[in-house]
Amino acid sequence: MLHTLFENQGTTLRTVVRRALDYFRDHQRPDGAIAEDPAVTVFQEWDSVNALKAMALWSDMAETEHLDAAERIAEFLAGREKPNGMLSWGALPTGPGDYCTETSSEYTSALTLLGHVSSARAKAEYLRRGQLPSGAWEEPHPHIPRAFQTEPSVTGFASMALTGLDIEPRYVDEMLDFLGGRQKPDGHFGINWYYYGTYYYLLAPATAAQAAFGDYPALASARRFVVAEQRCDGSWHDELDGFGEYSSAEQHTALALDTLAQTGMDARETETGRAVTWLLGRARPDGSWNGGRYPYPDTDSYRGFHATQHVFTTARVLFALHALYRMENS
Repeated sequence: MLHTLFENQGTTLRTVVRRALDYFRDHQRPDGAIAEDPAVTVFQEWDSVNALKAMALWSDMAETEHLDAAERIAEFLAGREKPNGMLSWGALPTGPGDYCTETSSEYTSALTLLGHVSSARAKAEYLRRGQLPSGAWEEPHPHIPRAFQTEPSVTGFASMALTGLDIEPRYVDEMLDFLGGRQKPDGHFGINWYYYGTYYYLLAPATAAQAAFGDYPALASARRFVVAEQRCDGSWHDELDGFGEYSSAEQHTALALDTLAQTGMDARETETGRAVTWLLGRARPDGSWNGGRYPYPDTDSYRGFHATQHVFTTARVLFALHALYRMENS
């Protein structure tokens, strides 16, 4: 069914994937990092990790030059590791022990997919030791406000980094209780401007963790919420007062589609099919998807966070498509 959706738009899955991977390769800096704008380094690790994971997920459709680019990204990221093996999200000054759990978790997942299992396992074990007795993971990073350090997405990303290596979290029941306690009665986990200003950034990794450990009532609740919020054209988009134009509908739609896939909805479902069709119609000539900009507030302390989100969004489209592809071919 997924291939049919692409054929109906006059293209193929392989063509769309390779064009997106071309986009990453075409935006690779000499040092191996992936950057929409080489002068903007605030999210250089985060964007590079997302591109690396997308390339790893689609390695069976990648060309040799894409795989070569992926290894160069991995070399760049290895050089950016903290002494503990973790990563920050970019080039803002941090201490030797300061890291981003989300970036480090997705880095671990990407290395696992690439077959760098020894390195990935060491990072996963470090992440495992960092789980709090409450079941949550936190962001031990000085640039993240304390109130935002245990958003559900952090726990979702960390849990799935472990799951990819068949490593069980230290506190599984507590983790599910934590996520369940943060999930609202109508199925979402709230919305936070610091985490892209959309429900679906928090939802996608949290529901992946809930799915991995069989919390089916929570998944059903998340699914109902996402389906109810879909717009008539097949897309999703959230807006926060005071931020103007920021993250794009393409970004929010990719994250919402991934959430539906994590809850078990495949490409045969009307809602997922409409979302795929909408995203295909929004692909840019260079193979990417518009991501808008990071939703920072208009204050001096966040001027350094000004950055477009096209690399991140393109990767997230590929993540969502791969989740549907995997279900169809499992």
